[in-house]
Amino acid sequence: TSDEERTSRSLAYLEEQIACEGPGTIAAVMFESIVGSGGVYLAPPRYMEGVRALCDRHGMLMIIDEVMTGFGRTGKFWGFQNYDVVPDIVTGAKGLTGAYLPLSMVAVRHEIKEHFENNPLGWGSTFQAHPVALAVAYETLKYILEHDLVSRAKHVIEPIIEANMQLLVAKHDSVARGRYIGAFGCLDIVDPRTNRPIQAFDGSGCTQPEAVAAFRAAFRANGLYGFLRLPVFHCAPALVIEPEELEDGFRRADRALEVLGQALTR
Repeated sequence: TSDEERTSRSLAYLEEQIACEGPGTIAAVMFESIVGSGGVYLAPPRYMEGVRALCDRHGMLMIIDEVMTGFGRTGKFWGFQNYDVVPDIVTGAKGLTGAYLPLSMVAVRHEIKEHFENNPLGWGSTFQAHPVALAVAYETLKYILEHDLVSRAKHVIEPIIEANMQLLVAKHDSVARGRYIGAFGCLDIVDPRTNRPIQAFDGSGCTQPEAVAAFRAAFRANGLYGFLRLPVFHCAPALVIEPEELEDGFRRADRALEVLGQALTR
């Protein structure tokens, strides 16, 4: 099945669901621009554009969650810029302050802003627009722009992730494939006997629990502290990471995967 066929079929399913629910009952469609925790999946070609067209046709808002992908992570300032769409509402966090302080944001189109300025909801948030968090966000965004970290994610970090993921896939039978865009990557960990995911996301159906435990221990023993949520293994380094630091991280991951491979053959 080609990407075009998958896109066409998926959009047809979505439109059928909209028809079944009734377009007038659906306020918005919300999703990530690139699936993050689920494994770094980009939408197939023209899918996002098709969703945008369905939203316009049926009077629904398009909301895109950029919590993981915003502020340069994918080599574009926003993840949705990897497609030819403009959402109505965007949510963001994480990269907004570089995690120095907690802060999230919502951006909306001008007409939505105008509506709520003229028709206020009459409620607030105690810590909304906290001045210290906003000061950190201001300095973070200024640094991102002045040091062109968005371009750095694409042209410095992505090639290193690409090359090292290819090496890990070629070397380890437990690594089925890798996906990446900018400074956002993910490896699929499988049981080599079946080439199926070594466990479900919730930990159920684990085919090799002792090997998984050994891998987690080796992960920590090699000084890696990251998003290890099998059956996927994420790589999302700081946008300021130095090339040699990223290479070192992959060598540590390689050693941890060697432990996994040895445990799987026992």
